[in-house]
Amino acid sequence: ARLLAALEALVSQGASLLRAADFAGVLATQERAAPVVERLAALAPAAHVAVRMRVETVIALRSRSLEWLAGEMDRVRAELSAMETSERQVARVAPAYMSSPSPLQRLSVGIA
Repeated sequence: ARLLAALEALVSQGASLLRAADFAGVLATQERAAPVVERLAALAPAAHVAVRMRVETVIALRSRSLEWLAGEMDRVRAELSAMETSERQVARVAPAYMSSPSPLQRLSVGIA
């Protein structure tokens, strides 16, 4: 029961860190959770029904976090694509707005 409570706390903390975009914190939380998950997996065959239900709740929370992360990744990819499109458009029209030297400036450059 203590292992499961620890895992529940770590998954909840990971979800909060993920929403705060603290990806280093998420990674550290996942590293701390790994041994807990391994131990719970070893104990799973003998787990009571109530424990299995709590594990399902933890898995559901983790799934929601992953879905949220996938949505954020899609959003950021779309923003990046829009920025790249804008960058290409600016690069295409920028030469039209660059000042060319006046004939007098060109003449003085040729004399010097």
